[in-house]
Amino acid sequence: MLLAALPMLLWCLGLINNAALDRDFSYAGAGCFASGITYVFSMVPAIAGLVFAGQRHRYRWCRGLGYIQLAAGVLLLVPLGHYAALTLPPLFILTILYLFGVGWRENRDSEQ
Repeated sequence: MLLAALPMLLWCLGLINNAALDRDFSYAGAGCFASGITYVFSMVPAIAGLVFAGQRHRYRWCRGLGYIQLAAGVLLLVPLGHYAALTLPPLFILTILYLFGVGWRENRDSEQ
């Protein structure tokens, strides 16, 4: 997530002009801006996952950040319209992988 956040932020900001001129979706420009902000927020769970790796008592906190990020992505489906297919797939894929990784790590550490 940390490596994909900055290029996707720039991609989303580059789409704002095109999305703002789209007459089918009146809030697509604001949605592209919000998806860029969501990519900036995705750096927070990524850094938290790196900092708290190996600390079992912090996995729920990291998972909570991942769920917030996933909920923000789902909420962005409405204002983005068809621009969601351009901006959100990396966010969803990386967030789901992050949540599986944190959950798997928590289960593995609790068994030991």
